[in-house]
Amino acid sequence: MKRVRTTAGVLGAGAALLLACGLGAPAATALPAPERTAPQSAAANPCTSAAADSGRRVAGALPRAEVHRQLDAQAERHRAARGLPGKGPVGAPGDGSRLKVDIHPAQGTAFKEAAGRDGACATHTVSREVDVTEGSTTIYTPTLYPAGGSCIELVTVYTQGRATVSAWDWCKSVNFEASVPIDDAFLAAYTDGSSAYTGRVVRTDAGSNTWTASLYNHTTGAWDEVFTQSGQTQGRNDGWDIYELYSTTDASNVAYSCHAMSGLTFESSNISVRTDGQWAAAGPDNSDTHYDQPDSAFYCPGRSYSMVNQYDHWKAVG
Repeated sequence: MKRVRTTAGVLGAGAALLLACGLGAPAATALPAPERTAPQSAAANPCTSAAADSGRRVAGALPRAEVHRQLDAQAERHRAARGLPGKGPVGAPGDGSRLKVDIHPAQGTAFKEAAGRDGACATHTVSREVDVTEGSTTIYTPTLYPAGGSCIELVTVYTQGRATVSAWDWCKSVNFEASVPIDDAFLAAYTDGSSAYTGRVVRTDAGSNTWTASLYNHTTGAWDEVFTQSGQTQGRNDGWDIYELYSTTDASNVAYSCHAMSGLTFESSNISVRTDGQWAAAGPDNSDTHYDQPDSAFYCPGRSYSMVNQYDHWKAVG
C-alpha cells in the first residue's frame, strides 16, 4: 500500500495517496449481512501463543490472477497518484486512472522504528455490512504493517461490493498479491465466532529479508500462510496497526465512507510487536500514535474513536 499519511483535512483531487493497497473497483456484489458490530474475542491471544505454522495456504485464497482482476484498478489509481516507479509521473499523457479523493485520514497504533523489529500481530474485527456505494471510497480498516522494513502489509479491504483480507507486496510489485474473501468459510475458520480474525506478519529470514503474512486458524490451532515475499522494502521502516481510508465527501460535507461504515464497530486488540524473535504487547516503549489525525479529518459527525489501552487496543464506531 502506498501510505502517505499527511494532512488532516480535505486533501483535494490531486492529494498524495498513502496506501497503495489498491482495492479494485469492480461491479458491486451483495454481501451477506450478519450483526452490526464485531465484538472482540476474549480467548487467549494467538499472537503470543506457541501455535505452529500449518504449512498450508490460507483457506479460500483467490488465484493470483483473480486478485489482480479484483484489486488492480484501484491500486493503479493510488500508484498513479503517488507517481510510483514504472507507472509514470502523475498527470502523464494517457493517464486516465486519476482518482478523486478528498480525504485520507488514519488513527490507531504506530510502531516505532528500532533495531531488531521483526514482526507484528493483532486481532482485527471484520464486517460484511460495510456498504461502499461509490468507487472512490476504499476502506483499509484495520491494516497491519510491522516495523523493520517489512515486505508485506496485511489489510482488511472494503470496496464496492467486496470485503477481503489481502496482502500488499512492498518489496517487488508494490501491489496486492494475495487475497481471501470474508465469507462464511472465512468466518468459520478464522474468527472463532467473534467476527474478529488474528493476523501476523513476521520476518522469516533475515538474510534475504523474507517476510510471511499468516492468519490464525481456530479450527486447526495453527497459522495458515497468506503470502510471503523477500527483498528490499519500498515502504517504511516504522509500522502501524490503524484505521485508514480514502474517500470523497458528499454535498453535505460528509464522507461517503461515513455512510458506508455507519453504526459499525471496528476494533484492533492484542496488538503485539516482535523484536529479535520475542513478542511484547504494543506499549509506550515500542509504539505511539504518530499517524493519528483528528476526528474532524474523517468528515463523519457520528463517528467515535478511542485508544482503549495504550497502545495494544483501539476501537472506532462508524
